[in-house]
Amino acid sequence: MLNNKLKLMMGVLVICLSFTGCAKPATEDLVKTETQVVPVSVTSIEYGDVYESVYSIGEVKSSDIFHVNAMAAGKVTEVNYGVGDLVNEGDVLFKVEADDFDSDMNSKLTQASNGVSQAKLGLDNATTNLDRVQKLYDGGVSSKAELDNAKSSYDNSKITYSNAVNSYETLKYSYNSASENYEITSPVTGIITSNTIVKDMMASNQNGFTIEVIDTYKVSSSIGSKYINDIKVGQEVEVYVSTLDTLLNGSIKSVSLNATNGMYPIEIQLETIDERLKSGMYSELWIVTSDVANGLWIPSMALMQENGDSFVYTVDNGMAEKVMVEVLSMRGDEIAIKSSLSQEDQLITFGKEYVMQGSEVEIK
Repeated sequence: MLNNKLKLMMGVLVICLSFTGCAKPATEDLVKTETQVVPVSVTSIEYGDVYESVYSIGEVKSSDIFHVNAMAAGKVTEVNYGVGDLVNEGDVLFKVEADDFDSDMNSKLTQASNGVSQAKLGLDNATTNLDRVQKLYDGGVSSKAELDNAKSSYDNSKITYSNAVNSYETLKYSYNSASENYEITSPVTGIITSNTIVKDMMASNQNGFTIEVIDTYKVSSSIGSKYINDIKVGQEVEVYVSTLDTLLNGSIKSVSLNATNGMYPIEIQLETIDERLKSGMYSELWIVTSDVANGLWIPSMALMQENGDSFVYTVDNGMAEKVMVEVLSMRGDEIAIKSSLSQEDQLITFGKEYVMQGSEVEIK
């Protein structure tokens, strides 16, 4: 009886243990993970002659700037242009009230003109008298002394008349020159970039226009002492204006011999002009320092930088591979590099921001 009960209890225990062993603990649930495949676009790498160059930032400026201010104090009666307007050489920019000046000019010129008339009358009389005395002297009626007096009077009248005419012409020229102070014209053709004068204000020599000549532009920049002996005046330079996404040609116009904190100011004269170009726009310069044959050219969009290092990503057997590069120069949207890349490598352009070394990628 006892043996039968023992067998029964052992059987129940085995059954319970069997059910317990078949149950799956909740803590053993497996979490499945999926590897993310990054879609990317790739491009090829081109071989070509490249050059080593130094990179610099510059500012676009107009070739010349003129400050045209009021030359006479007075009320402004007319302002013909404003900021942003194009003016031609000789255009009247503004006028200043000249009533008092005109009144004084007319009075003084009238006096001087009357002096000329009186001197001319005296000369005419002296000429007539000399002719009369000369005939009398030739006829034996007049004496030599009377003839000498007539000649002396004529000579004095001639000098007086000449002085009166010169005085009048000098005064007239002086007033004509001064009258230009009341009607200010543009000395050049250009764009008005600032204006500190308005109608009805009382003008002084602090009020006027700033005009920038826009037929040519220049770029002001600087270069480190390491490269100062590798560049020269007249050397061609490629200038990239990022605001316009435009590459312009230029040449080095001047190189300063005085440095500030190891940087030498240089000036680039632009040879090609874009009508959208404006003073104050920043530009990127790559100035050639030496030639390097058989280099690699890649799109600038493929380049990545981190902590001062430059690198790109390529695709190798469906995986992203990080490759370090050395930037030699830039030409618009292309970059010349030195690296272990080959022309057969597939260079990631779009999607590079979302990959890292070993990321699985899919070329789209």
